[in-house]
Amino acid sequence: MSKKIIVPKNKEAEIALDYDVAGSDQIVELSITNGEFKKLWDRGIFILINKISNSNIDDFEDEHITNLDSIYNSLNELKKNSNSSNEINRMFELALSYGTSIHFYF
Repeated sequence: MSKKIIVPKNKEAEIALDYDVAGSDQIVELSITNGEFKKLWDRGIFILINKISNSNIDDFEDEHITNLDSIYNSLNELKKNSNSSNEINRMFELALSYGTSIHFYF
């Protein structure tokens, strides 16, 4: 089963996502396999995000980051990390550009 990272495109989509009724046109979705998750986990990517954003992203957990400062700070640290994923960085960039949040469905 793949894991998903989702960014709502606007505040309406953010609310719809909270109620699990967001349409595919309201969100940007990144699917990652269990193998990709393990590689990113082993590289410390999610531990870094957790540390910066005071979140609890791990396997078998759903988590979201709504604070735009935390999203911004996480993105800056991810960009400094050579182990980071361009796709995950892009999701953080989208959350900032939309002024919304980033959701991890693991």
